[in-house]
Amino acid sequence: MVISENNKKIIYSLLVFPFPVTGIPILVYILPFYASNYNLGLSLVGLIFFAGRIIDVFTDPIMGALVDRYPSRFGKHKHWIFLSLPVLCLSAYFLFFPQDEFISGWYLFIALFTLYSGFTLANIAQLSWASFIAPEYDERTKLLTLREIIAIIATLIVISIPAVIEIYEGSFLLKINAIGVFALVGIPLTIFLGLFFLDDKRTASNYDNPLKSFKRFFKNKTLNRLVLASVLLAFAQSLTGGLFVIFMDSILELGDYASRAIFVNFTFAVIGIFLWRYIGLKFTKHFAASLCLLYAGILFLLQFFVVLYISDASESVKAGVLFFVLAMYGISFSGAAPLIISMVADVSDAEQAESDVNKSGAMFAYYTTITKVGYTLAVAFPYIFLESVIGFDITLGSDNSQFTKNTLLYMYHFIPVMCFFLASYLLSKHNISREAHSTIKENIS
Repeated sequence: MVISENNKKIIYSLLVFPFPVTGIPILVYILPFYASNYNLGLSLVGLIFFAGRIIDVFTDPIMGALVDRYPSRFGKHKHWIFLSLPVLCLSAYFLFFPQDEFISGWYLFIALFTLYSGFTLANIAQLSWASFIAPEYDERTKLLTLREIIAIIATLIVISIPAVIEIYEGSFLLKINAIGVFALVGIPLTIFLGLFFLDDKRTASNYDNPLKSFKRFFKNKTLNRLVLASVLLAFAQSLTGGLFVIFMDSILELGDYASRAIFVNFTFAVIGIFLWRYIGLKFTKHFAASLCLLYAGILFLLQFFVVLYISDASESVKAGVLFFVLAMYGISFSGAAPLIISMVADVSDAEQAESDVNKSGAMFAYYTTITKVGYTLAVAFPYIFLESVIGFDITLGSDNSQFTKNTLLYMYHFIPVMCFFLASYLLSKHNISREAHSTIKENIS
């Protein structure tokens, strides 16, 4: 069967379709659910998440080395994505369908670590594959923003599931089970679709030790500006994601609206990504990404003052105003990430032009390794700090002391605002333009 280039890019982007189950649902539903329903507590759940993600960080260079060093007769990437399939499905089953008789801290740790390990292998292989599917500057922007659009649409579907269940007053467990069904159907379906219809390229394996590559990458200022911006973005979005349900319940007393609020936010994220994609194609990727994060910081700062203003309003007024602010902020939510990934791929080309070796797998492993640190700390630190240091009790909700609620309010807003502004500044200093990338590609060929 002959597949057009545009259809191939759509199929490639569909590979990311089930991956949102490893993001927002973990932060917003799984961690609070295990903390409260199984009485594990915020501190223990935060430590488990931190341990699982930190250990998973060390798998990234291994996965990158495997992808770069060991192609198969099917190509460089396909077999690694296929091998991630059973790992993802088994871990998703145990995480989203909790086996009550075995629930413990170890149960949650093993399920999370296994799920993230499978995701790491599949994600690094996919990101590396993008460098081959879309080798040119603007092609890459289009492909990776399309991939992000698919991810956001998938996230909308995922979060609409608990939102619908919420309307009909379904249980917390039912929400989690329903997300699990989505994962167990979507993961094998999209992976087999991609493996069957997409071509892969087998490249030479004359590749350095991953630690040597990482040492070289550590000296690359252009790459590290992007990585640090990604860490700050991951920290900001993960902190707000991990605290969102708690914030809605304890600060605004709108816990029953949480799933619908998330749905509104992600609906406008789909709209917003077309805006940032257009700006990236009209001007440059780094200008679009920098502007996106500047906008995010301003909107989140505005949200803080809005929350103070509506604190004594009726439930319906609070919900309506908050939904509007979340919609405006949502426009920025997914704009920067795909542009940063595309810029990392450009830096990978520059590295190949200099060394004559394709190290896209290792470079994306370096990128994801360090980004995960920000993602992990953003959840573990607030959970542990809120419960163990200032005495916040997740089971009390709005009955917590005013001091602990104020701490939550300030932490939820001002840490992300600082991260957004700093990341925006870093991206504004990026130095690979469309013209510079054309020269790099000429040197490779």
